Formats: sequence, structure tokens, C-alpha cells
Amino acid sequence: MIEQFKSVCEKLTHSLWCHIMDDELERIRKDKMLKMVKNDMPVVGTFHVEELAELNDQSFEDFTKQQGIVVVDCWAVWCAPCRTMEPIMKQLSKEWVGKVTIGKLNVDQHPRIAMKYGISSIPNFLVFQNGKFLGNVVGAVGKKPFEKLFKKILSGELDKREGYS
Repeated sequence: MIEQFKSVCEKLTHSLWCHIMDDELERIRKDKMLKMVKNDMPVVGTFHVEELAELNDQSFEDFTKQQGIVVVDCWAVWCAPCRTMEPIMKQLSKEWVGKVTIGKLNVDQHPRIAMKYGISSIPNFLVFQNGKFLGNVVGAVGKKPFEKLFKKILSGELDKREGYS
């Protein structure tokens, strides 16, 4: 009987401790996200902004032939760095409206495009200008490298022969 009582007490104590730790971890996560946003760093999570165009094998070609700069975010549901970049790409889409168009392509659902462009790592961002493939950016690089890239493309400084990654 005493052993059962000890067992029940241990379970209750463990349950209460887990609940307290969950609250503390949530507070730490929120604090870290706020610091990351202030420092313009990638944040895993979802912000409530307009959705990026969801592309498929059929819509990809028409989407990338648009005038101006077009970026295709190649991602997968299971990819944490891809989720980190999603709010950044949404923010860039809003800030560069009229100059840059951003869409997203799930490479698990549409592997043909991934194979065509040799995508072996994600997130992978295919960059086009006026329908012409310029190159790609690989990884969760944050916002600033894209802003620099867009400025370089728009100013004509990007040497299309050298490419970039």
C-alpha cells in the first residue's frame, strides 16, 4: 500500500513538474522569437500574412516566365529550415511587391522540377529574371542576402555568366 501511494505521488509530482516546465519552455521560446525578430533573424513559426503562390509542375513554367525577378522557394513539409524561411519570403514578397514575385514549390509533391534544376538540398530558392534562370540560393540564409541580391539584379550589377549560390 505504501509503495502504491509513493508511486501515485511520484506520478503526480512528475506531471506537475512537466506542466511547469512546459510553461517555462513556452516563455523562453517566445522571448527568443522576439529577440530574433528584433535582430532580423529567421524565426520558425507562422505569421499571418498573405500566402505565397503554391506552384505545381504545370504552373511552374508560366510563373517563372513573368517579367521582373521571380523567386521559387523549393521546400518540403518536413524541412524545419524551410519553415524558418517561409515568413521571411512572405515579408520579402510584401516589401518588394511590383519588383519581385515569390512562389513556392513542394519538391516532395513535384520532384520533376527538383530534378530539372538539380536540387539536392532544401530550402533552395530558384531565381529568375524576365523568364531566364539566373541561379539559386541554398539554405536558410535570412532576409538580408535576398535584399542584396534583388538590388544587385535590379541595378544590373549581377554578371549572369558568373551566377551565384
